[in-house]
Amino acid sequence: MKMREEPWTPGPNDSPFGFTLLNPQGDRHLAFDDRRGHWYRLWRGRRPERLNGGDAILLRPSETGSILQISMVWIMNHPTETRRHALAEEVAAGAHAVVQHFARLSGAV
Repeated sequence: MKMREEPWTPGPNDSPFGFTLLNPQGDRHLAFDDRRGHWYRLWRGRRPERLNGGDAILLRPSETGSILQISMVWIMNHPTETRRHALAEEVAAGAHAVVQHFARLSGAV
Protein backbone atom coordinates (compact mmCIF):
# COMPACT_ATOMS: atom_id res chain seq x y z
CA MET A 1 0.00 0.00 0.00
CA LYS A 2 1.38 3.41 -0.96
CA MET A 3 1.53 6.07 1.71
CA ARG A 4 -0.05 9.41 0.92
CA GLU A 5 2.48 12.11 0.11
CA GLU A 6 2.55 15.00 2.59
CA PRO A 7 1.51 18.26 0.86
CA TRP A 8 4.34 20.71 0.19
CA THR A 9 5.35 23.44 -2.23
CA PRO A 10 8.73 23.17 -3.96
CA GLY A 11 11.03 26.14 -3.54
CA PRO A 12 13.62 27.44 -6.01
CA ASN A 13 16.24 24.95 -4.79
CA ASP A 14 13.94 21.93 -5.23
CA SER A 15 13.86 22.02 -9.04
CA PRO A 16 16.85 22.79 -11.24
CA PHE A 17 14.64 22.45 -14.34
CA GLY A 18 13.17 25.04 -16.69
CA PHE A 19 9.46 24.37 -16.08
CA THR A 20 7.61 23.32 -12.94
CA LEU A 21 3.94 22.35 -12.78
CA LEU A 22 2.79 22.76 -9.19
CA ASN A 23 -0.23 20.81 -8.05
CA PRO A 24 -2.65 22.86 -5.90
CA GLN A 25 -3.17 19.80 -3.65
CA GLY A 26 0.53 19.98 -2.73
CA ASP A 27 1.61 16.63 -4.15
CA ARG A 28 2.56 15.10 -7.50
CA HIS A 29 4.55 18.15 -8.64
CA LEU A 30 6.16 17.86 -12.08
CA ALA A 31 9.16 19.53 -13.70
CA PHE A 32 10.52 19.51 -17.25
CA ASP A 33 14.23 19.53 -18.07
CA ASP A 34 14.25 21.87 -21.06
CA ARG A 35 17.88 21.05 -21.83
CA ARG A 36 17.41 17.29 -22.22
CA GLY A 37 13.67 16.87 -22.85
CA HIS A 38 12.70 14.79 -19.80
CA TRP A 39 9.87 15.03 -17.28
CA TYR A 40 10.51 14.61 -13.54
CA ARG A 41 8.41 14.11 -10.45
CA LEU A 42 9.50 16.33 -7.59
CA TRP A 43 9.60 14.92 -4.07
CA ARG A 44 10.20 16.58 -0.75
CA GLY A 45 13.60 15.58 0.61
CA ARG A 46 14.42 13.27 -2.32
CA ARG A 47 16.07 13.61 -5.70
CA PRO A 48 13.72 14.27 -8.62
CA GLU A 49 12.50 11.06 -10.26
CA ARG A 50 12.73 10.95 -14.05
CA LEU A 51 9.45 9.99 -15.71
CA ASN A 52 8.40 8.81 -19.12
CA GLY A 53 6.40 11.65 -20.72
CA GLY A 54 3.32 9.42 -20.77
CA ASP A 55 3.73 8.65 -17.08
CA ALA A 56 3.76 12.39 -16.38
CA ILE A 57 0.34 12.61 -18.05
CA LEU A 58 -0.97 9.62 -16.12
CA LEU A 59 0.30 11.10 -12.85
CA ARG A 60 -1.39 14.45 -13.54
CA PRO A 61 -4.14 13.99 -16.17
CA SER A 62 -5.49 17.46 -15.36
CA GLU A 63 -2.24 18.86 -16.78
CA THR A 64 -2.37 16.90 -20.06
CA GLY A 65 -2.61 20.09 -22.12
CA SER A 66 0.37 21.74 -20.41
CA ILE A 67 2.46 18.58 -20.59
CA LEU A 68 1.70 18.18 -24.30
CA GLN A 69 2.35 21.85 -25.03
CA ILE A 70 5.68 22.01 -23.16
CA SER A 71 6.78 18.74 -24.77
CA MET A 72 5.78 19.79 -28.30
CA VAL A 73 7.49 23.18 -28.01
CA TRP A 74 10.67 21.40 -26.89
CA ILE A 75 10.39 18.98 -29.82
CA MET A 76 9.94 21.84 -32.32
CA ASN A 77 12.87 23.79 -30.84
CA HIS A 78 15.23 20.79 -30.91
CA PRO A 79 14.97 19.40 -34.47
CA THR A 80 18.32 17.59 -34.30
CA GLU A 81 17.83 15.89 -30.91
CA THR A 82 17.18 12.17 -31.14
CA ARG A 83 15.21 12.40 -27.85
CA ARG A 84 12.43 14.32 -29.63
CA HIS A 85 10.99 11.19 -31.28
CA ALA A 86 10.83 9.25 -28.02
CA LEU A 87 9.24 12.20 -26.19
CA ALA A 88 6.57 12.55 -28.88
CA GLU A 89 5.75 8.84 -28.65
CA GLU A 90 5.66 8.95 -24.83
CA VAL A 91 3.23 11.86 -24.53
CA ALA A 92 1.06 10.54 -27.37
CA ALA A 93 0.76 7.18 -25.60
CA GLY A 94 -0.02 8.88 -22.27
CA ALA A 95 -2.71 11.09 -23.81
CA HIS A 96 -4.18 8.06 -25.59
CA ALA A 97 -4.30 6.09 -22.32
CA VAL A 98 -6.10 8.93 -20.50
CA VAL A 99 -8.66 9.36 -23.30
CA GLN A 100 -9.29 5.61 -23.43
CA HIS A 101 -9.73 5.45 -19.66
CA PHE A 102 -12.36 8.18 -19.58
CA ALA A 103 -14.05 6.86 -22.72
CA ARG A 104 -14.47 3.47 -21.00
CA LEU A 105 -15.82 5.14 -17.86
CA SER A 106 -18.41 7.00 -19.92
CA GLY A 107 -19.38 3.89 -21.85
CA ALA A 108 -18.19 5.33 -25.17
CA VAL A 109 -15.85 2.38 -25.76
